[in-house]
Amino acid sequence: MTKIERQSLAHYAGRYRTSVAIVVVASIFMNLMVFAGTLYMMLVYDSVLPSGSLATLAGLFAMLLVLYAFQAVFESIRGDALLTIANGVHDELFRSVHYATTSTPLKGPVKSSDGLQLVRDLDQIHSFLAGPGPVALIDLPWVIVFLIVLSALHWALGLTALVGTLVLVLLAVHTSKQTAKGLHAMGNVVGARSAATLDELRFVESAAAMGMRDRLLARAGGFEHHFIDAQSFLSRVGTRLGSTGKVLRMLLQSGMLTVGALLVIDGQASGGVILASSVLSGRALAPVDMAIGNWRNMSTARTGWTRLMEAIDVFRPPHPRSVQLDPPNKELRVRDLWLVPPGTERSVLNGISLDLIPGQAVAIIGPSAAGKTTLARALVGIWPPSRGEIRIDGATYDQWDPDQLGASFGYVPQSVDILEGTIGQNIARFDPQATSESIVEAAKAAGMHQTILAMPQGYDSRVTSSGMELSAGQRQRIGLARALYGNPFLIVLDEANSNLDGEGDAALATAVEAVKARGGVVVMITHRPATLGPMTHIAVLNQGKIVEFGTRDDVMKKLGAAPALANPPGPPQNKAESA
Repeated sequence: MTKIERQSLAHYAGRYRTSVAIVVVASIFMNLMVFAGTLYMMLVYDSVLPSGSLATLAGLFAMLLVLYAFQAVFESIRGDALLTIANGVHDELFRSVHYATTSTPLKGPVKSSDGLQLVRDLDQIHSFLAGPGPVALIDLPWVIVFLIVLSALHWALGLTALVGTLVLVLLAVHTSKQTAKGLHAMGNVVGARSAATLDELRFVESAAAMGMRDRLLARAGGFEHHFIDAQSFLSRVGTRLGSTGKVLRMLLQSGMLTVGALLVIDGQASGGVILASSVLSGRALAPVDMAIGNWRNMSTARTGWTRLMEAIDVFRPPHPRSVQLDPPNKELRVRDLWLVPPGTERSVLNGISLDLIPGQAVAIIGPSAAGKTTLARALVGIWPPSRGEIRIDGATYDQWDPDQLGASFGYVPQSVDILEGTIGQNIARFDPQATSESIVEAAKAAGMHQTILAMPQGYDSRVTSSGMELSAGQRQRIGLARALYGNPFLIVLDEANSNLDGEGDAALATAVEAVKARGGVVVMITHRPATLGPMTHIAVLNQGKIVEFGTRDDVMKKLGAAPALANPPGPPQNKAESA
């Protein structure tokens, strides 16, 4: 167990110590009450039957009913306490797990896991804590108590039960090793299978159009075959070892009866002892039996806990800032920016320097793989610099609260994603405090207001996460409206006009002019010379470096002609100029 796992367990044990104490105390009373049934059996067999006293039998039975009623109450209390612990741990972990899940694609994968796996791990831990697994662990020490009681009845009974218990413990250890092996294989298979399924869903239109569905079916069949193999291995382990454990327990109880019968024949025990020893041996093995039965859930929860702790340790949310800076409105400075995208080893940006001031609109042009999209992601803080720095109003991004800084950014990526909800919610970035005026203002700025009004429910029209209810151009313009929502200082547009028609291009140009007029900054990545009209400056990016930077007209003159903008000159001849 790692240090962070120990610290986390200690934290939750202290945080829910009251509930843990209730579970332990309730378990103590419930295990003590097991002796009530055993004593009742011995008294009936050794006292009531020989005397024939119905009054004694009725009195003993009444007391037994009362004790069993208390046992039911204690079991209910213990179940509620376990549920309190499970719900509390889930609620406390959820924020950290969600942050780690959403950070995975931004900063690289968690070892042996992925974002969706972390969510499944959290669910598994909740199910384990609320289920019989913890009860089995808490009751395990009582095996020793029952063995001592059996030994007190007669050493031969205690020895027989001890041997049977040790055999079952060895079986449990073997089960643990086999289950861990199977769960590791299953985790790898499920991760690959889920990723392949998501890829196929994203590719479904192209596959249907190009006759690839049967080939994708064959590809998916390979993953399914591995999944069935892994699942079958786990099932065989559970079935075979579970059956073996069941036979051993039945054999042990028969052995206890046999030993008890020999003791009675030899005059060393009464008939009641035979029955009592059989019941106690069964109860002594019950925690071991329950542990074996829940071993897979325990192993899955244990593995999931390790993954969660590792992910939470890697992806720690930044601490809230004690001093909040004013929203940026002055300048954006990039100094000697080098950037290696997560999961790669090659630097895509190599020493970028750039100064942007209010009212500027900069077009980033260059050939494919020049680093334009990487620069866009760096400017809005998606990928942090590997070297160098980006400062806005003199402060590096990590000096800001992430949500506060994000409210000052507008970003339209190459592929605009829509979240399930209403048009208004998507424009307002799902801000619960958003006003109707601010939503409409953003939609008008993107030239989408009239289009939205023409929809059946207007701004309350619901869209799915696929955004299939909208055309590609409409999705892109809703993405633009979302970027403009709240009048952010920096707007970064990565091919934001790729799906726009003439009307959309005009709306985009109008939006850029409006941002410039209010003192904002626009950075637009484009391959279309027709979109350069509202730009004040152009930066030519090639091989991760700015090879030309200046006013729009000056750079266009250097490049020679507008058609050449899509394929600018090769390696740099001199350093980029500052704005």
